[in-house]
Amino acid sequence: MVRNFLRNILLFFISGLLLSGCTLPESDQYRTMESFQNRFQKRDFSHLTGVRILTLEDARKTALLNNPDYLSAYYAVNSAKYRYYSSLGAYLPKLNVTANVGQMIENGSRLHNPPEGVERYENNFTGGAGIHASYLIFDGFAREFAALIARYDYRKNLAEDENARRLLIRAVSYAYYDVILAREAERIARADLSFQESSLVQAENRYRSGYVSKAAVLNFKILANYARSAISNAVYRGAVARHALAALMGYVSEALPDDMELSPLELNSDVTFSDLGLYLQMAVANRPDLRVAGFLFDIARNRHYAAYSGFFPEFHGYLGYGFLSGNSRYRDYRVKDSFYNRMTFHYGVSGEWNIFNGFSTWNLVRERHSDELFALLQMDNTFLKVINEVKDAYSNCSNAREQVKLYREMMEWVFEQRQLIQAEYWGGMETITRLNGAQSDLITAESRLAIAAVELKKAIVQLNAAVNLPPENDLRRTPDIFSVEILNHLLDILEKKYQGGTECFFE
Repeated sequence: MVRNFLRNILLFFISGLLLSGCTLPESDQYRTMESFQNRFQKRDFSHLTGVRILTLEDARKTALLNNPDYLSAYYAVNSAKYRYYSSLGAYLPKLNVTANVGQMIENGSRLHNPPEGVERYENNFTGGAGIHASYLIFDGFAREFAALIARYDYRKNLAEDENARRLLIRAVSYAYYDVILAREAERIARADLSFQESSLVQAENRYRSGYVSKAAVLNFKILANYARSAISNAVYRGAVARHALAALMGYVSEALPDDMELSPLELNSDVTFSDLGLYLQMAVANRPDLRVAGFLFDIARNRHYAAYSGFFPEFHGYLGYGFLSGNSRYRDYRVKDSFYNRMTFHYGVSGEWNIFNGFSTWNLVRERHSDELFALLQMDNTFLKVINEVKDAYSNCSNAREQVKLYREMMEWVFEQRQLIQAEYWGGMETITRLNGAQSDLITAESRLAIAAVELKKAIVQLNAAVNLPPENDLRRTPDIFSVEILNHLLDILEKKYQGGTECFFE
């Protein structure tokens, strides 16, 4: 009784261990600032060592080398590549090796008057091994379409990777010019502060001499504080823009020091553009997101065709060899032991054809056909989006170029006007209101010229991104693709054969 109880407790304990599984202690990695900083220290920023002026090309290069979101696309491409290679395995035979060894003991010592052939005690020890090969001969072209789908998926991921590169370059350029614009806003505000402070000194001297009222002194004090407020806001916007640029470049924010200058802003409106139709043609030829939509349509179309494979029979060829050995021992029987060795060899062809499955195959065909039409309309929508982006970017470039031209002309006038009114005010021929207005016009014109110049730079970036002009060189390491020329050649043949012929065959 006690023995049975202890045995049950032991079995319960062992079962609990098996069912509970095992858990690993929680890691502290990537949960602290230090662990993340250690990862970023491994990034490649060597090309920026000693750089005092960060150019736009430097910023783009650093982002392409270190931006985590862009680098992750590399592994998405690799996953699609290996799915493609995996699908090609369906063209090769399958080979399985099996082995087994075991023992079975039957104790029938308490049997009374057992029938003939039932032993009171039997101890059987068996073992065997075998090898089995099979090959898919025909499955209604499902294997071929699966390989084509995987290939289009791989190409789609390559296009998505290129599209991520396009968007990253555009985002880095925008952030870079935002930093420049904030720097220009700070410069303009500091120039305004310098003017107000110099005017304040002169007003205080004249107030003490009795030439102007205290209102003039207060006027320049108020405007000086407005300028200080503008400086503070510009510094804040510059810090935010720097943080955004640093993040896009794969930096932690403090790794982009404040004393690292950016390229000076160019106030050049002498920019020429080609005809809009040329940019539209280039966008349709180059845009990776449009290629992604095309590949999604190809995938949906091949899935539609693959659904018809359910109407076809499936054939397999097989070949196998096996070996089985056994040794048995008996008690209270007319023989004490026996053994055997057995070898088998088999081959043949098997087939299966589903005649009716509740219209599941037919409904799958209709579902896949709807998916194909959906993908086709999504491709049309992407095309319209691309065309609209190019037209918007082209119009933006034309407008920004005109704004820079107008404000460059205006700057000479408003500066000369401010100088004249300033001299006339201190000569007693103009009011302080007129002087404030002239200074405000100068600050507004300077600010709008800086904004127009930055917007022109951004518009050019926007047009380049909309057209996806080919880069000078790809700064990121390309995926390591091993050679599968023979299999790719096979897929090319199958693609031409089945993609070219199945449309009329399945119509």
